[in-house]
Order: sequence, then C-alpha cells, then structure tokens
Amino acid sequence: MSQHVVFSLPETAQLWVAKLALTFHKVNERTTLAHRQHWGPVRIQKMLWPEATGVCHVILVHPPAGIAGGDHLSFDIRCIQSAHAVVTTPGAGKWYKTNQKKAYQFINLHVQENSILEWLPQETMLFNGAHAHTKTTLHLDQHAGCILWDMLVIGRQARHETFETGQYHSEMVIQRDNQLLLHDVLHFVGHDRFLNSSLGMNGHAVLGSFFAVAPNGLRNLEQLDHDIDQMRDLITRMQVPVQITRLNELISARYLGDDVRQCHDAFAALRAKCRQMWWQLDEAFPRIWRT
Repeated sequence: MSQHVVFSLPETAQLWVAKLALTFHKVNERTTLAHRQHWGPVRIQKMLWPEATGVCHVILVHPPAGIAGGDHLSFDIRCIQSAHAVVTTPGAGKWYKTNQKKAYQFINLHVQENSILEWLPQETMLFNGAHAHTKTTLHLDQHAGCILWDMLVIGRQARHETFETGQYHSEMVIQRDNQLLLHDVLHFVGHDRFLNSSLGMNGHAVLGSFFAVAPNGLRNLEQLDHDIDQMRDLITRMQVPVQITRLNELISARYLGDDVRQCHDAFAALRAKCRQMWWQLDEAFPRIWRT
C-alpha cells in the first residue's frame, strides 16, 4: 500500500529544502508505489499505466518551476521487486540567477533485482548568473537495467543569452554492485574558455548526455556492439549531431548543438530502440511530451 509521509524539517537549514522519496514495486504484474515521502514543494503530478505490461509512468512536479539561490532539492527514487518505472517532468527545469547564492540538486536512483528505471527529465535551462550544483547517482544491482538522460541548455536562447557570470557543476555517477561504471564531471564558470573552445561546447548552447545499461543477459560485448551499430544507423538516418560509444557495458550517447527539441527527439528514439532490443517493449512515449 502507498504511504504518504512528510519529511521533518532539517535542524540546521539556511536553505530552502525540498525532498521527494519514491519506492516502486511490482504487484500482480503492475508497477505501483510501495512508499512515498515528501517535504516541501515537490510532488507526483500524475501516475499513469499506458502500457499493457503494467509499466508505471510518473510525472514529477516542482511547482516553483525552477531552482533559485538557496534551494536544496533532493530526490530518492527506488525500483524493487521487478518494478519498471518511467519518470519524467512536465516541462523544462530552470536554474535561476542566484545573486551569488548557491543552489543544489541531488538525485539518487536505486534499481534493484530485475527492476528497470527510465529517468527521463525534460531539459534544464541554465540562466546567466546561476550558481548551480547538481549530482545524480545511479546504483544498480547486477540484474537491473536502466535508461537515463540529461539535457542542459546554456542561456535563454530566445534572448540570445550567454553565460557571463555564475558557476555550473554537475556530476553523474553510475555504479553496479558498488563497481564504478561512470563518473562524469562537468564544471565551468561564467565566460569560461570551455564554452567556446573546440574541446568544449564550441559555442553551442545545448549539451545532452544519454546512458543505458542493458539487462544482465544481454551484456555480452559483441552483442552490445551490435546494438550500438543499430543505434548509430538510427542516428545517421535522423541526421543529428549525436555520438554513441560503449564504456565497457555502459552505452553512452552525447549531443552537442543548439536545438534542444532535436536533442530530445534523438534521445527519445535511442530510448525506443533500447526498449525494443532489450525488453521487447514499444516506445510508449510519456503523454506529457506531446503537450
């Protein structure tokens, strides 16, 4: 049965704290919530079951629609007992100008046993003057599978805004059975050489990262290389600036360009391909993406 518990207020808080913890499990061939906790303005907007296989689609909402100076958001998402959850957001996230105050976001994902998690937030916009610190940590059991992505838009493109002041620090850590698969760090400050260097953003405004871990029985390296060939063929037909590689048993794709919709569509196509190859599932795009 779903539980709804409120976090207690931290004793020493100079920050605006918001927390959300969710645990998904599988009951009678359908994934549902086993546990829910929240404190502050983060909620589940809606849970849907659009797939015949009982996969649970969840929309997370942060009503302020962005992260301001002094904010401290944390998410703890767990899939247990062969659950399969698809988690997304209703729209673009935002890191607002903070007037030198730091803002934080921590995302902890745990995928246990034979479970599957798809962590698919929509893009995040980094405003000029933001001081943003974010870390995503994914813990996988040996038999678990996962698809996740992150899309960063630097500056408000409609205003031709660039990142002149502030700081951005992002980490992505992926572990399986306490073995490190990936530790990806991105750090830059306002007017950083990285933003225009050919070894960095090269003047582009959108950077996307896509990661996928196949289920245990499909991690043969030759099989993964064959899967990547199919994914590359798909990207070639779409004619988008995405590069795909394999880091041992982890599949990684990167987008570098200026069109976040193009990035989203490319990653959605890669996700659909992984679902079909590994779990024999249809693409089943979250409905919120079409609104």
